[in-house]
Amino acid sequence: MLKQTLLGLGMMAVILRADAQDSLNVHKLFNWQDPGLPIGTSELQNKYNEVWGYAAGGREYAFIGSTRGIHILDVTDPTATVLVDYVQGRNSGSGVIHRDLKTHADHLYAVCDQGPSSLQIMDLRYLPDSVHLVYDSNEFFARAHNIQVDTINARLYTCGGSNQFSVYSIADPASPVLLANLEMDVPWWNSLIGYVHDCHVRDNIVWTNDANAMHVVDFTDPMQPVVLGALTSYADQGYNHSGWLNDDGTTYVMADETHGSPLKFIDVTDIGDLDVTSSVSTGTSSFAVVHNPFFKGNVAHVAYYHDGYWMWDATDPTNPQVLGYYDTNPAPSADNYRGAWGVYPYLPSGHVLVSDMQTGLWVLDIDQSTALNRVPNGPAYRIAPTVTTGHVNITPLSGTTTAVHIRVITSNGQVVHTLDRTIGGQIDLDMTGLAEGLYIVSVNDGRSDHHQRILKTDHP
Repeated sequence: MLKQTLLGLGMMAVILRADAQDSLNVHKLFNWQDPGLPIGTSELQNKYNEVWGYAAGGREYAFIGSTRGIHILDVTDPTATVLVDYVQGRNSGSGVIHRDLKTHADHLYAVCDQGPSSLQIMDLRYLPDSVHLVYDSNEFFARAHNIQVDTINARLYTCGGSNQFSVYSIADPASPVLLANLEMDVPWWNSLIGYVHDCHVRDNIVWTNDANAMHVVDFTDPMQPVVLGALTSYADQGYNHSGWLNDDGTTYVMADETHGSPLKFIDVTDIGDLDVTSSVSTGTSSFAVVHNPFFKGNVAHVAYYHDGYWMWDATDPTNPQVLGYYDTNPAPSADNYRGAWGVYPYLPSGHVLVSDMQTGLWVLDIDQSTALNRVPNGPAYRIAPTVTTGHVNITPLSGTTTAVHIRVITSNGQVVHTLDRTIGGQIDLDMTGLAEGLYIVSVNDGRSDHHQRILKTDHP
């Protein structure tokens, strides 16, 4: 059942003076801007785009894209932030809107979706001194709209741009190898999925934000992908822009980049029957537009045009609750696309990075928000490995003896195996006799359910 949650006017009473940044339980540590950057387009009045983060050697870094290139800042002490280095994009200056950034194996990957651009790869191992540009080529594509990295399998996925949806091996981080160009190599791709704007990938399973809404695709073999599920119709449907899985892999948060379209939370425990269980809106304006969401645990960290950065507690995905927000852009909401672009919530310090198209890089402190967080202290069980030829270990993390009911469920919701045990230690779940495919292992101890997605394969 679809549940709609609006942040009411009563809650908005916590906003500070009209000339201050609107905020709740979040405060600014630092804001960086470069006044010398050119405007990308007169319509957008943009200077900045994507943000990403990185930590190594006890230090923390922010990467922010701009109309000129990629800026690297040391944000270990946000109040003493230092611009460490800058890498100019192959295409640079007015006309640039989109850059996208991701990291893998101490390397930063950067793309642009305007003009004669390229894939740029930077070696980060020389920080805090500098970064080294080790690859800058349009051999595979000149433009890409978004990129994602499967860190488990060392693969780079490109979305949109001049080469559309493609998969590359980055086993050698500075030397990408093309594995598949889906439009060219898979005959059914264009008719079923089509243009992919963005995607989320975890261990070869890709969630596509595509022309026909969303598909879940197994890319274990990039030349023979397998569609596991799809969501092509739902309430308040807009332009499916991006999304992210929670840590347990049970809830997917999805952003429709359409004015007034709410943020969606999707139950994905059964990939064959995806369902929007709830949606939330900021309640600030009918012009509100959600742009990029990310999960850390069960907390969704979200960048909104006009409304800035918002945090939603999705411990109960049927009833997400706002934890805090910070408006990074003082301009009023309007029928346009301006304001916060991206968010990065994964720094060890807990600080959150936000990029704003007009106001640059923000480093935010969310301690007051997380102090109110009702998210429990991690899962009750560890279920691993998530890719297996047969055996899966279920280990209680509490150390107490507990009676549990275990189910193995196929992607279309069929229960194919059950097991009842009283456990105080590890249980060996034997899936050897099951066919290859994606399964959900569910553990119920009478108090709660814990789910883990398991890929069964016959190929070690």
